[in-house]
Amino acid sequence: MNTKTQVCLKSLAAFILCTSPLLAQSPPGFVLGERSLQLAIPDWDPSGVARNQYVTGLDARVPYDLTVRLVIEGTAFGAFNGDYYAYLRHETPDGLESEIAVLLNRVGRTAGSPSGYSDSGFEVSLSDAASWDIHRYQVALGGGVDSAVVGTWQPDGRRVAPAVSFDTSPRTALLEPLGRMDPNGAWTLFVADLEAGGTGKLVEWEVRGAPRAIVPEPEGWALLLLGGALLVITRRCQRHTR
Repeated sequence: MNTKTQVCLKSLAAFILCTSPLLAQSPPGFVLGERSLQLAIPDWDPSGVARNQYVTGLDARVPYDLTVRLVIEGTAFGAFNGDYYAYLRHETPDGLESEIAVLLNRVGRTAGSPSGYSDSGFEVSLSDAASWDIHRYQVALGGGVDSAVVGTWQPDGRRVAPAVSFDTSPRTALLEPLGRMDPNGAWTLFVADLEAGGTGKLVEWEVRGAPRAIVPEPEGWALLLLGGALLVITRRCQRHTR
């Protein structure tokens, strides 16, 4: 190996060592929740059931795209899906910021159908990126279902009293605002059955946060410039080794 080649390779190695700290790894996501709960949801009782988990150790600066998995099964002859009201609440560790996303709010309820959908059971994932609002899942499916509703749906998002929740109600409480908060702190799932007749149980809930793609800051453009410099060094090395 000639002297020029050795100098070139040393320059390339030094460049990689100096710039490697800039090539930061993507932050990890997070998962919380509970499985195999078999937790009875009181019939016709607005106090419902609440499950809480506390998260620590995550980077407070990282925004996340959130997906909520929710499994509710009917017991006996099963509560109507249109009976349920459910939300996810997140509060930061200092208690200064709190947001809720409304997951279910009397799905199927319209001005002409005040009882909502009569299907029983959910085995769904809820994501703002889904194509259809879960409040109108029968419209998407072309009718009712014989078993639990499955698939990925947008959360209901209607932050109004369940007694006045209709398909036309504004959807102002989706998951995105929670994903912009510091992910550390308290996460609470709440589910209630607001009509008499038929019962259900909470079997599983999960919140999954995936780091959100971010438009490059000025440092990102600096990395592009460094990449160009690396290309120049590489080409010079190639010329010297011929």
